[in-house]
Amino acid sequence: MVKRLTTISRLLLGASVASSVAASGCGIDPRIWGNLTSSDYDTPPPAGVQTVTGVASLIGTGGTVAFFTPGGVALTTQSTTTTTDGAFTTTFPATAAFENTVVVSANAATATWGLVPRVPKKATVYDPSLTIAMGTDVPNAEGQAAAVTFMADLDEDATAATLLLLAKAHLSQPESTLASLTPDAVIDSLAEIQALFEDDDIRLTPVREMVARIVGGGITTRPALRPFPTTGQSYLDLAALKAGADYDGDGTADTSTAAFDEALERAMASLQFDVCYATDVIRVVLVVDFREGGKDGNCNAINLWKWTIDAPDKHMFITGSLHASTPNCTADPAPCLENTVFDAASQQMGNWSPNTIPMYDDGTHGDKVAGDNLWTITFDLPWFDAGAPNARWVRIAYKYTWGSQGALWTGSEEWPGNQRILELRDINGDRIITRQDLYGDETSNKDKSNLRSPGNGGCGTVLWQSDLPKEGRNPNCVDDTLESQIDTNGDCTLDSWPSDFSAAPITVPCEE
Repeated sequence: MVKRLTTISRLLLGASVASSVAASGCGIDPRIWGNLTSSDYDTPPPAGVQTVTGVASLIGTGGTVAFFTPGGVALTTQSTTTTTDGAFTTTFPATAAFENTVVVSANAATATWGLVPRVPKKATVYDPSLTIAMGTDVPNAEGQAAAVTFMADLDEDATAATLLLLAKAHLSQPESTLASLTPDAVIDSLAEIQALFEDDDIRLTPVREMVARIVGGGITTRPALRPFPTTGQSYLDLAALKAGADYDGDGTADTSTAAFDEALERAMASLQFDVCYATDVIRVVLVVDFREGGKDGNCNAINLWKWTIDAPDKHMFITGSLHASTPNCTADPAPCLENTVFDAASQQMGNWSPNTIPMYDDGTHGDKVAGDNLWTITFDLPWFDAGAPNARWVRIAYKYTWGSQGALWTGSEEWPGNQRILELRDINGDRIITRQDLYGDETSNKDKSNLRSPGNGGCGTVLWQSDLPKEGRNPNCVDDTLESQIDTNGDCTLDSWPSDFSAAPITVPCEE
């Protein structure tokens, strides 16, 4: 009987192992399970790569091909070089999915663009690797090959189509990136543009012809189109045009980008994105400014080292949890969060274990610029629309630490005994919650012992702005518990929304 039970147990454990491999995908090491079960398992193969092939015939042999995230972060390990007639091949690690990736092929004088809507990750290391030809077999959401005809050759029309989609997202209100679209929505939008081009739609013809002259007409000294312009900047770099260049074809030299900008705006008006946003989860971006010279809410210089001790091996971390006052379904009416959802979100934020959840200053994980001492992290947190400004929304509490991995609080926290608090209300309507803090600012959303002076709205503590009325409280109190603008020029006046991050809202497939 004992032997039979052992055999059954081994069979059940073997089924569990197989299920775990399928669920977790890459990374599980069957050798560990082999030791547990006294069985021999082969070492699994590496995850491998997914391969993308394409052609940039206008660039020709010897051009560079670079890949970017929808927000403009270069995927440096995916760069490659064109070969015969502009052909190129590049590989992506199969352990991650890449969506709406922007491709820029270039030589010294010009550049053309394209899009790869989806490079899927492998569900398990045993899945076969894919070779994705950009124009013919991009996988859709069902894993079937979808034709993206424009991208078979990164020529003038591929560039114009990519420009229209990039600009439509960038110049929308609120401003966004192609990360706000599902890959299938991009595939559908490219098909729509292709149909409009084939019909010589008068709304798109002017910008299409201008792009053809700019990228293929020999009127540039270097690539003249910008795939990722800054806010307020044209997609056309006028300084890259040759003297006397006529990009709009009216027979006279162009001295401004006005004609191009107007044609692009008219073309974008003909396109409609089918974008739907998640309703039960929201992306939260937290940025902490760790640069010297910042000024607090009293317009005084912040001492980064009042509570924190520096050391060469230190790094920025964050820890926190959902705040206990978030509506809980065991005691509060809907909208509310179940205990399991609350606990999972708190664990994601570190659940108040210091120096375990790292932040990033390397141009990844939502960070925009590597090495600028603005440290960033993104969380996808449970969310609901509470419906009214004075209702209780999802709330979080958090704190930054400058420490070593796994270190304790002492010498690493920005201040002891307090926490930052934030209510997840989308104040500026961009479907993302963004908060940029100054490290060590004891006049901001620090809750219990807040040092903002009475003359600047300080009341000693910070309360939730949605908790009204606040009997016995000075009506001029500053309760800094929402996403807010920041001071960008050091004059102690909040003047613009944070923009030093590269995250986008969470989108979901739209219902038919």
